[in-house]
Amino acid sequence: EKVLQRIANAGYRPTALDVSAVSGAFVQQQQAHRALELFRLIGVAGTKSERGSAAPTENHDDSRAATIDTFHSLVHCFGEVGEPGEALKVLQAMQSEGLQPRADTYNLVINACAQSGDCDRAVEAFNDMQRRGIRPNAGTFNRVIYAFGAVGRSDKVMDVFHVMQRLGIEPTVVTYTSMVNAFVQSNQPDKAVEVFLLMQQQGIPPDEVTCN
Repeated sequence: EKVLQRIANAGYRPTALDVSAVSGAFVQQQQAHRALELFRLIGVAGTKSERGSAAPTENHDDSRAATIDTFHSLVHCFGEVGEPGEALKVLQAMQSEGLQPRADTYNLVINACAQSGDCDRAVEAFNDMQRRGIRPNAGTFNRVIYAFGAVGRSDKVMDVFHVMQRLGIEPTVVTYTSMVNAFVQSNQPDKAVEVFLLMQQQGIPPDEVTCN
């Protein structure tokens, strides 16, 4: 970290891969805050390509991929330590660096919110995703359903499921299992059985988690 700061202070820009490597080390040590501080300190948008100016396109793409992967690691890390607000800040930092979030980016953010039972932030990320024209996938909906189920808001589960159907996204066994668990936890066994039967009608076999 100090080496990169000294390089930047001397007027040279470290490569995106350099910053990504150091930040990734912080993430592995469960020090996501320091990794995010490093991103803000150095400024990924101002980093040089791997060969300086006029680098080949493939190197530029590799640098951007490494940077996106590091942002994803940061989001995951904040989710693990129960700080969904910080995960959203990472998303904002990513966008300020000119990097376009993907569906899997938002899935990680929503998952971080779901892990902490923060439905409001999960929905905020979901809505932001749609505003930006990024199509959600089954994994996105699975995480939103899980978020509502985890805090007993089963009334929202079917609403999310209907949006999923309206967009033509096929539910998976994880989708149905999350719905069943949501209704079981909210003491609505009839609803849980209804979802279970619907899953069978759709030809999706339950797994061990569903049956438990």
